[in-house]
Formats: sequence, C-alpha cells, structure tokens
Amino acid sequence: MRESIRRLQREAERIASKHPLPEFYTRFRAETAAARKLFFNDPQISRLRKILEPRYVEELGHGTFHCTRVSIDTATLLLIETVPQRPEASAVERLMTVGIFAGLLHDICRGSKDHAACGAREAAKFLTEFDLNDDEVFSIVNAIRNHEAFVSAAPRLDSRQWVQLTSDCLYDADKFRWGADTFTHTLWYMADYQDLGPRELIDRFPWGMSGTYSIIETFRTATGRQYGPEIIENGAEIGKEIYQYLLQHFREES
Repeated sequence: MRESIRRLQREAERIASKHPLPEFYTRFRAETAAARKLFFNDPQISRLRKILEPRYVEELGHGTFHCTRVSIDTATLLLIETVPQRPEASAVERLMTVGIFAGLLHDICRGSKDHAACGAREAAKFLTEFDLNDDEVFSIVNAIRNHEAFVSAAPRLDSRQWVQLTSDCLYDADKFRWGADTFTHTLWYMADYQDLGPRELIDRFPWGMSGTYSIIETFRTATGRQYGPEIIENGAEIGKEIYQYLLQHFREES
C-alpha cells in the first residue's frame, strides 16, 4: 500500500476509535468469544486458513482481515440464532464450524466476474479434502452462492437442516462489514488498488455513502435485522467524519 494511503487509513482508524462499538459487539461478547475460540483453535479451520491465505485478494480489501471477521461473525450469529431450537451443544459447534468454513471461503473469487457463483464452485473443490458430510458441504456452497447483495437468493431448501440459516448468517456477517470496516479497511485497499488520490476519493464518497445505507433493508436473520442497521449507521457516522477530513486534506494539498 502507498504510504500516502496508509497515512489516510491510520487517520480513519483514529476517527473510528472515538466511536463506541455497536451494541451487537457488546451484548454478544460471550458468543463472539466462543466463535473466536473455535476459529483460532479448531484443527480443520486452522488447516483451511493456512491453505487460503496465499489465495486471498488482499489488494481488494477482501483478504485475511475481511474473511476472519466475516467468519467469526457468521459463527456468532449461528450461535445466537440457534438458541430457540435448543440443539445439542456439539451440534451447535459443528454448525458454527460450517459457518466459519463458509466465511473463510466466501471471497476466494473476489476478483472474478460473478464472484459468488465462482466462489461456490471453487469452495466445492476445497471441501473434498475436509471431514465434512454432504449436507455440510452443500450448506457451505449454498451460503457462498447466495452471499452477494442485491441479488435474489436461491429458494429455501427445507429438507436440509440449517442450510438456510447458514446462508442467512453468512450474508448478514458479510454485510456487517459495510459498517466501520468499509471506512477503516476496505476503502483504502480499493483506493490503493485503483491508484486514487484525495480528489478522486472526495468525488466518489457521496455515492459510496448512499450504497452503504442501501444495505440496511437487506439483513436476513432476526439478529441481523435488529442489530445490523446500527452497525451500518455507526460506519456511516465514521464515514462522514472521514469525508470531512478528506475535504480538509484536499484543501491543504491545494
């Protein structure tokens, strides 16, 4: 990353640090800790992480940082959403593992056209090497295929337990990233990749902000619908401050 963009990213992180965490990350701290423990300690997950890290498209802002956060939030959402069904603890952990697999694999084709469909196909190839049953593989592939925003998801397949829930949780976890992560991480990698300077960033900012707000109505789980809007609004407030900083930065550069 260019040093000029890195400096702007550090300033964005400073601005974001002044804002409180959204309620999702305070209310569900224990659930997030359980998801993180599984993410960093499960042998199969660790093996997949090592395989995928060299393949991630880091320069587009959808690499290790992004996929780690999506994976942990997917598992957290699955843990929360399964409470009413009261399944066995071992079944919940297995489902969380499936969600983490989906999170790790969901953007392996991020630089390709129709990256969700491409990612689903690529994921299916990876999953043959892991201890997963057919329903689990289908659940992961289906979730990846249906994680893209503003497109119609495949019909619900009630005959396969937890398929829809895994898909919905991956979608919501991925869209949580449209909050603060957009303005502290993804924006700067994209700006560097596209060789953008302050003027171009300023010109594109209003369009990017409108796109951020548009995701609010698309959350799919009950938890996502309740807590997702605040995550997006929190990110938007951070974005507004960064925009003002860029305006000042551009005037100083002029």
